[in-house]
Amino acid sequence: MGQIGKNFEDAEDDFRFLEAPLHADAARLADYWQQKRGSRAMPDRSDIAPRDIISLLPSIVIYDVIDEGRDYRVRIFGTALVNLVGEERTGMLLSEFGAKCVPPTNTEAVRRRWMDSMTAAYTSGQPAFVTGRMSSSLRSYIVWHGVSCPLSDGSGKITQMIGIMTIDQ
Repeated sequence: MGQIGKNFEDAEDDFRFLEAPLHADAARLADYWQQKRGSRAMPDRSDIAPRDIISLLPSIVIYDVIDEGRDYRVRIFGTALVNLVGEERTGMLLSEFGAKCVPPTNTEAVRRRWMDSMTAAYTSGQPAFVTGRMSSSLRSYIVWHGVSCPLSDGSGKITQMIGIMTIDQ
């Protein structure tokens, strides 16, 4: 895989979808989603109780679906994520990600990666597992893992997404 100091384009090549999670925290969120889903296609947002996933909360993100999945607005962006990506994204649209990251990042790659993950989960109605390297050339040695999971509003329509992004330690 990559090396310290890789450029943005090389780091971009490391983004990929997975059949199953490689990180324990991504697996825990996906298992929780499956448990809350029961016999339904997906759980409702009201089924998700933060107290059930306390240890995951710093790395959790919850989005509202905008315009049938053409964009997403962040409702909750965990503190560990703020520290990892260098940008507070609560309240932001996914299409705005990366503009204020410290260190600077490849905003196009950031937006495309998050959108690809969200789109896969939104269109399939199932968790989408992803992994890659940070898109900042200063931190491309960091491998991250994520999962995006759809949530309904009680009617079966996907109105929110819950996900996690975590790194190898």
